[in-house]
Amino acid sequence: MKTYKMTALSILLLLLGACGADSANEEETEELTVYTTVFPLKSFTESIGGDTVQVESIYPTGADVHTYEPTQKDILNYAEGDLFIYTSKALDPVSKKIEGSIGDHTEFFSAADSIPESAYLHTEHDHDEHAHEEAGDPHIWLDPKLSIEMAKSIQDQLIEMNPDHEELYRDNYEALEDDLESIHDAFTEVTEQTERDTVYISHASLGYLANRYHFNQVGISGLNNEELSQQELTQIVEEIKAHDVPYILYEQNITSKIADTVKNETGIEPLEFHNLSVLYDSDEKDATYQSVMRQNVEVIDKALND
Repeated sequence: MKTYKMTALSILLLLLGACGADSANEEETEELTVYTTVFPLKSFTESIGGDTVQVESIYPTGADVHTYEPTQKDILNYAEGDLFIYTSKALDPVSKKIEGSIGDHTEFFSAADSIPESAYLHTEHDHDEHAHEEAGDPHIWLDPKLSIEMAKSIQDQLIEMNPDHEELYRDNYEALEDDLESIHDAFTEVTEQTERDTVYISHASLGYLANRYHFNQVGISGLNNEELSQQELTQIVEEIKAHDVPYILYEQNITSKIADTVKNETGIEPLEFHNLSVLYDSDEKDATYQSVMRQNVEVIDKALND
């Protein structure tokens, strides 16, 4: 059954390619249709491309990116695009699956390709007393400095594909870079001298922020929602009580019964932290990477200093 589905998809893609060639001959357009994985890539592309791009994230509002699987209809839509942007194959494995289905029907571009793999974060988690290294932390966009590098790569790719608008892309990138630098400055300010050195969060997504701004994170569950052992859970509850930790961070698209247990046993107050992988119904319709990250600055400030 699976073989039949893939064959049917391949036939549809071949037909789509033929139709696309005919359409290209009939009408030339400068607007690029772009699909991205996570929301920050969508936001950067829209900021840089302006009216010359039509951008959509592959993830539905509020989706859990750990479990998302595109449908055949989704893949056909992606094949109609001019450009598909992802972070990297190591950090964004869904892109590899999609590229394997679409083949040469659209341009695939890694925004993090210019970032050395040594900058990728890995964590160790202990299950049954056997520590192992997890896959790289995918939340690379939470580091504003690394986001600047990804935005610059997106600028270069848009110029390559649509050189008539090079000046527009460069001007828009410079404005975006200034915004990202201001966010970096804001994080630096709130983390320079803090009341506490550790942030507790329902899901260990703060690695890049913690690494850049020199604080510790304790994830109640791992990067892929791995559950803690009873011993680890007991230790975290004891730490929170001993240090009178006031807050635990929650992410709207990640559910954690264990984090709820920690909250209930300690009386710790929840704060919302936005990991930006996707938007939620509660987000503003015109939300950008910058607007959401400025909210995150306030949350980290409160978690470390209130």
